[in-house]
Amino acid sequence: MLPPGLMVVHGNHPEALRDLLLAWLQRHPLAPLEDEHVLVQSNGVAQWIRLSLAKDVEQGGAGIAAALQTELPSAFLWRAYRAVLGDDAVPATSPFDKSLLVWRLMRLLPQLLAEPVFAPLSRFLEDDGDLRKRHQLAERLADLFDQYQVYRADWLAAWSDGRDQILTSRGGLQAVPPELCWQPRLWRALQKDVGPALAGSS
Repeated sequence: MLPPGLMVVHGNHPEALRDLLLAWLQRHPLAPLEDEHVLVQSNGVAQWIRLSLAKDVEQGGAGIAAALQTELPSAFLWRAYRAVLGDDAVPATSPFDKSLLVWRLMRLLPQLLAEPVFAPLSRFLEDDGDLRKRHQLAERLADLFDQYQVYRADWLAAWSDGRDQILTSRGGLQAVPPELCWQPRLWRALQKDVGPALAGSS
């Protein structure tokens, strides 16, 4: 019997990782009514994994994709926080959850677009009578900040402190490029909107 734990496997070829996942699931099946949990970087990858596993065995699949929970890293981490710290200490849903960010951004963007730093976003939202562009932009931005919370938490921490800097791949600090300065400004606006009690929950 395998001890419980978290397995992290890195690779550049998604097909090879899928094959490894399939082999692992076949070699170490869970008990009935237990779910496998697989972390994915996007909903598109989650769908691809499900479809790949559901293929016939002759085509490299398992023939079925059931009892498989695919979730984004941010959702998994939030669930882990609640499991460790307790339901009373951590809200059921992060105020920076992607689904909540979309609607928060829909409300905040009109208030911010007058600032010169938001000129790139303002140009995109021209001729948006039915608000379709604003909703599309809010979805893209919510996805961006959702990814940052997992992969660029150091950037968000600096922006929260008022430092418009990013940590480069070489370990140095550099200023946020002028055309992207709206990102730290928008992150601070989101934190202010959430309020100090929950802003640290990101």
